[in-house]
Amino acid sequence: MQPSSIRSGVNDQIGHRRLGLRGRSRNRGSNRVEQYSDPKTVEARTTDFLSIAIGDGARARMRCQFVYIMGVEGAMHHGVTPVIEALAKRQVDPETGRQYHVEANPIYLEVGLFGWTSNIQRKWGFTVTPKIDDPLLVQRVVEESCPDDGNKHVMIEWASLPSGQEDDWRSYRVHRQHDWQSMSPDEIANSDKALQHPMNVTAFVQAYSPYVDIKFLVIHRPFLETIASHHEWDGGALTHSNVIHGFLLIIRRFLDANPIDKVTGGRLWTLLCLERIMAKNYEHEGDVDLARQNMLSHVAEFLGWPVSECNDCFKKWHESTKDPYKKLGNNADAVLQHAKQLEGVWPPLGDEGVVGQQCRI
Repeated sequence: MQPSSIRSGVNDQIGHRRLGLRGRSRNRGSNRVEQYSDPKTVEARTTDFLSIAIGDGARARMRCQFVYIMGVEGAMHHGVTPVIEALAKRQVDPETGRQYHVEANPIYLEVGLFGWTSNIQRKWGFTVTPKIDDPLLVQRVVEESCPDDGNKHVMIEWASLPSGQEDDWRSYRVHRQHDWQSMSPDEIANSDKALQHPMNVTAFVQAYSPYVDIKFLVIHRPFLETIASHHEWDGGALTHSNVIHGFLLIIRRFLDANPIDKVTGGRLWTLLCLERIMAKNYEHEGDVDLARQNMLSHVAEFLGWPVSECNDCFKKWHESTKDPYKKLGNNADAVLQHAKQLEGVWPPLGDEGVVGQQCRI
């Protein structure tokens, strides 16, 4: 049975991300660059560090999962993340009987992905921010995020693409660039700085996948609503729409190039059409509940989680009743024209026959 009577709607949820320092203090061997008198030996010894600290790659993957909720600004990360977090916290490892350890503000992973938090970098022995695929950085991120303590660890990250402001206080390796406002979507998508912001996704997957089960939940919200959500950013709605278009190209190219987890052969990403779980798009409450349970079941199956039933996962879900046409005003028609230019590009194709993955632009 499939949900019926989907109506068009709008959701606007704007929020500012809080960075919380949460973690466990543990005594570790230093394994830092300054230990070695000959810098040439550092790279050669890095493999030994990883094998000692992380252990066998297959075994490490069994206890460590990074779930990245991927989407552009305005795609409703703030609405989706609490849902996925709540579902994750219901999981129990069938082999050990232990509840999953879940972090939705995974500070150590954020140090690795974005270069945030210089004090942690210094603690790990870095005097300058290392590259995202630096082997010593990978070691530290994995051992701090997923210690070998008998638990299954799930880190949930949800920074949007693009993310933050040009003068953002967080120490991104590459901040939002003012130049993007005067570039075409193709120019943005081919820009080296845009490809590094807020992180180099390809380098992340290549560096961490031997030791971590990485999965991407790709979220899509209708384009007009997405742009209306942050319509004052980047100098105005039309410029913002152009920037978002460029990052949608970046995401789509990454997804096309990386459909499969090269370690397991399973899917690396799956698509979630958020319009399909919005209550305002249905006539009957039962249809809403069914659509949401279908999404949770799909997510649990994709992530390899044993529990898909969750009566309170949408407890923190919020939908706005604001009209995107009113928010965009005279720019609404132009933004709709931008949306038409994305036909065949975004959203990516979902699994055939899965209603929750059949999205409208």
